[in-house]
Amino acid sequence: MQRNYESMMIIRPDLGDDQQQEIFNKIIKKIEGLEGKVSASKIWVKEHNFYYPLKSRGAEKKKYAKGCYWLVNFLLDTDKMDELKEAMRLEERILRNIIISKEDQAAALERERS
Repeated sequence: MQRNYESMMIIRPDLGDDQQQEIFNKIIKKIEGLEGKVSASKIWVKEHNFYYPLKSRGAEKKKYAKGCYWLVNFLLDTDKMDELKEAMRLEERILRNIIISKEDQAAALERERS
């Protein structure tokens, strides 16, 4: 069963535009490779300061005080979500990410209104 998802990723701030675009393309290709469809993709905030430093993943363990926020909306089969999460986890240039189901949000808003 396919669902609409929204993902917010925090990308390392020390990367150039080409490197950031490489990450975006890699994740978009992964979604499309899993037979998903990206409906929207944009940089939400180019550079935003954190309340506390975030450590990078991998061997380097460098701390970052700010990052680039990237927002992507996509349609993907629920059975293939684990594969996408693993690809995001293995990308060391992504400091943090979250994926939420947009249907779950709509259902929660509807319950609040009732």
